[in-house]
Amino acid sequence: MTAENIHENLHRSLPHGLRNVVGELELRGATLVSAREVAAYAGVPAGSSAAYDIIRRLVAARWLRPLPVQGHYEFLPGAAGPFSREDALDPLRAIFSDSGSLGQVVLTGAAFLRGFAGRAPVQFDVLLPRTKFVWTSLRSLYRFHFVMPDRIFGAELIEGVPVSTRERLLLDVALWPSTIGAALRDRDHWLGRALAEATTSTVVDMLRRLDSTAATARAGYLAHAFGREDLAEAVAGLGRSRVTVPLLPGIEATPAAHRDKRFNVADPVGAATLA
Repeated sequence: MTAENIHENLHRSLPHGLRNVVGELELRGATLVSAREVAAYAGVPAGSSAAYDIIRRLVAARWLRPLPVQGHYEFLPGAAGPFSREDALDPLRAIFSDSGSLGQVVLTGAAFLRGFAGRAPVQFDVLLPRTKFVWTSLRSLYRFHFVMPDRIFGAELIEGVPVSTRERLLLDVALWPSTIGAALRDRDHWLGRALAEATTSTVVDMLRRLDSTAATARAGYLAHAFGREDLAEAVAGLGRSRVTVPLLPGIEATPAAHRDKRFNVADPVGAATLA
């Protein structure tokens, strides 16, 4: 790329009618902005043709980049140039930007954001209420798990996104073990690091709230497999499943397969046995 090409890529116009809006976004240090906020900064009614025209011009002039969530944009400030941060979490920040929005990042994505997993997953797993509408463009970016609202709990904000706590991560794996699969054989799996820091009483309270016999059985067994015998003992106090619970449904048994009698869990791969 020549110097002229680079200069042309960096150049952005700022028409007089857009200066107040861009100035307000710069002043606020905005990274994400909604159509409603742009309209407010421009002093025009939200949803009006004037608001639409301003947003269209800001996008064309490369001050805003549309996100896969309707009505939300990434602001590209003057200091950074007209280049997107390409942050995988931005669409999720937009989803959860409304007060009272339910949902959270779970499983490996949550483990990565908490520092337990060494790298980000190809797709972040996201928990949402069954009634939540999700645009098709988002379904290629994330793997959504739609559940009843009372199953969405145990999260803290990290980088502007609700993320499963270290205790909740055990429940995540117990609820959706197939998303992890045979990787649970690895003794150095991120679940073990999360369990090492998990508070026993918090896990037990969460399992009571979840009220799932299968998830409780898997959680107790995994706590035992990854060396948290104190936690496993506490979970065992919640009761034993009357039917055998598969640790990884649909996975063929390997030579390391066995059935744990205390939790009545059938483990086809031998969790935490591979050094």
